[in-house]
Amino acid sequence: MFIAGLIGRGNQMKRLVNILSILGLLFSLDAFVLAQSGDGATTNATGDWDVALNTPGGVRNFKVTFKHDGEKLTGTIKGERGEIPLEGSVKGKELKFSYTIKYMDNDLLITMSGNLEGDAIKGAVDFGGFAQDEWSAKRASNSTAASSTAASGSATATVASQPKANEKIDLTGTWNFQVETQAGSGNPSFTFKQDGEKLTGKYKGMLGEADLTGTVKGDQVEFSFKVSGQLEGTVTYTGTTDGKVIKGKAKFAELGEGTFTGKKQ
Repeated sequence: MFIAGLIGRGNQMKRLVNILSILGLLFSLDAFVLAQSGDGATTNATGDWDVALNTPGGVRNFKVTFKHDGEKLTGTIKGERGEIPLEGSVKGKELKFSYTIKYMDNDLLITMSGNLEGDAIKGAVDFGGFAQDEWSAKRASNSTAASSTAASGSATATVASQPKANEKIDLTGTWNFQVETQAGSGNPSFTFKQDGEKLTGKYKGMLGEADLTGTVKGDQVEFSFKVSGQLEGTVTYTGTTDGKVIKGKAKFAELGEGTFTGKKQ
């Protein structure tokens, strides 16, 4: 009887060990699945991102650098206004951050929130409670890695990329501009005709309509036109272009300066 009791207890102990082993395996599998799915884990948004922001004045493109420690998110907005600090949080795949810009000599708080899926972010933006819209972003390292891979693939790939950089730029066509000044923003349109380095065309916007003249030398663009009425004098635009986008500065007679981005239709 005593020996039989010991044998019975031994079998019970074996069953208990087996049950605990199975439970341990199940918990391990659950943890593995949870880790793979990303649920409950903080997404890593650290790095450089290319952002496309929809605004009441059109789409704005700029770069963002994120850095987060736990759920704390910090970084900088890099655009035509220089660098602006941001602060926010990351919880799972959800991130939210805000930054302040000067608009009409007043502080305007911009708040952006979104969901991160792999190397892409999509979400909503609030312009100080005055307007709401959408935004999206792609991790900048993707394009960098792709270009590095193509360049290191073969000497032929490297040589093939050179003509693209030296392609002749032709600005002929219709362009939509987004102009930012201390006094506000505007969306003029330009019709360009390029003949060699000579640039002619027409301006149409808040200042009326005017004929323009200028030059295109490599990727450097400069053109000007005279206006009268609301503003008296010469307006001059200078910037750089790749043939599809122009970015630079504009000088409005003696009244001040601004920045602009133009896109070809």
